Amino acid sequence: MRRKVKPGKLRGNTMPNELTLNPNDFTLQLIGGMKYSLADIIQLVLLDGATVKTAQDLEESFRMVMEKGIEMSLMGNNVSLEYIQMRASVSGVFDSSTESFSRPKHEVNPVIVAGESYLEAAHQTLVENMGPAQNNIIAEVVNRSTKQVNTDITAGGVLELHGKGLKVVGSEEYPAHVYICDAATGNIAKNIAVEDLLTNLPTQVMFQVPAGLEAGKKYIVKISTQATGTSTKLLKMPRLIISDIVLTCV
Repeated sequence: MRRKVKPGKLRGNTMPNELTLNPNDFTLQLIGGMKYSLADIIQLVLLDGATVKTAQDLEESFRMVMEKGIEMSLMGNNVSLEYIQMRASVSGVFDSSTESFSRPKHEVNPVIVAGESYLEAAHQTLVENMGPAQNNIIAEVVNRSTKQVNTDITAGGVLELHGKGLKVVGSEEYPAHVYICDAATGNIAKNIAVEDLLTNLPTQVMFQVPAGLEAGKKYIVKISTQATGTSTKLLKMPRLIISDIVLTCV
């Protein structure tokens, strides 16, 4: 039974278009984004509760369909799998009408394009322009417990922040923290000290969410840091990075 592909939501920053001289010409560069393996996608399918198959069954079924589809495309066929379309092409110049195919002068190249279902969902996907790129921004929040992105937070679970200039660095005078705040009031609900972070990098911060958050309530994440991002020197006063991604506690 066919399931409709869900449209997504993309976020990006505007960048000057260096291919033109027009100062008012900008392009949108997408921000955030993770790398998902086949195993990761299968786990998301299982979390959706849409199947009673095991992870191994799903992987074997997917591989069987894809491998047969690739095989048929490499036999000169156009293969349409609804979500993607595959065919093969040959590149390279033949110096005569009877010259044999030989590598590396010639090569077989896969041609893979989006199918009808992908295009339909893409054309309904929302895009949010975040304006000019910022030096410090929380672009994406991943709940490692539910595998969801930019939607929820789990007390006792692991939360992963992606972005720019996120490294949490403090001083004796101004200790650095990650704060989980009430989205409605901005008041601090929980704080995580820098020494309790699982990962602390300029592009990624990961930590265990403290217990005690209220189920169904909405929260945002804030970071207090003195990191400059360009040197080992600290800012005189902490910078507060405030995420605009609202997370519901589940």
